[in-house]
Amino acid sequence: MSIDFLTPEAVLLAIGALIPVVLLLDGEQRADRVRVALGLRKPVSSGRRRLAGSIVAVALLLGLAAAQPVLAFRGGSESRRDAEVWFVLDSSRSMLASSALEAPTRFDRARDDAREIRTELRDVPSGVASLTDRLLPHLFPTDDAGVFEAVLDRVVGIEKPPPESFNVTATTLGALTALTNHNFYTREVEHRVVIVFTDAESQPFAADSIGRVFQRPPRVHTVFIRYGNLEERVFTLDGGTESGYRPHPEAPAVARALAGATGGEAFEEGSSSAARIAGAVRAVIGSGETEVEDDDRHEVPLAPYSVALAFLPLGFLIWRRNL
Repeated sequence: MSIDFLTPEAVLLAIGALIPVVLLLDGEQRADRVRVALGLRKPVSSGRRRLAGSIVAVALLLGLAAAQPVLAFRGGSESRRDAEVWFVLDSSRSMLASSALEAPTRFDRARDDAREIRTELRDVPSGVASLTDRLLPHLFPTDDAGVFEAVLDRVVGIEKPPPESFNVTATTLGALTALTNHNFYTREVEHRVVIVFTDAESQPFAADSIGRVFQRPPRVHTVFIRYGNLEERVFTLDGGTESGYRPHPEAPAVARALAGATGGEAFEEGSSSAARIAGAVRAVIGSGETEVEDDDRHEVPLAPYSVALAFLPLGFLIWRRNL
């Protein structure tokens, strides 16, 4: 734990704020000389000392706030170096479907599940990608949970970017093969896993061909989590539904077929907890060696507290002025 200053040069501002104190002291010296010359008794100086002390306190506290002090904590975390997991979220428009206008969409539920599963796999470097008719990486596998959360919340979204085609069904699960031949994983990594969050409403693909690609060395182990049901619709802002969208009744079978062809596992949303899905991943990657990363840094800003404390002497100055 340490206290760091983000803008230490800003402390110089406090020097300018001390000028009134210097002028006050100079005025006191002049007044003392006049009193001595006139033979007058020196008045009680406690009030003047409090005034000067309050001015100094306000200047120092605001100067400290301007320097932006932070309380920094550093901690170590264990991280696997022989395994990486990609979290692939289907971002096609069908993932906007929900049971009601105000109900969570498929995409919202998938993102929440991804966050929980990542917490269970906190020691495994994890990446984030989106899937429409192509696979797009947004974050390559990292140990940093904060960056992972930020990408989920601020980067990944429905049709961000939009698919290249204009089909009603934009998702092409066959695009997942990019994981095996586009350097998504670090070359030296032995255990490679992808968790796909999708409604499995896809353009046709050859499951057997995809299966052969995933199972050739170095193998990529697959986990599919499927979202949605036949009652869900894509709602418009006025409460209506998009007429061009209808759920695919064969979607559950599509997810199971692709999982079977790739030698992976398929889950329906809500049928398994994050802990169980993470357990399935750990069954694949085993318990390899870990390294301790000591660059985990957390900062607590102290400037707001310094400004709040400055209101105490400032309040005294305002009160004394109004006497």
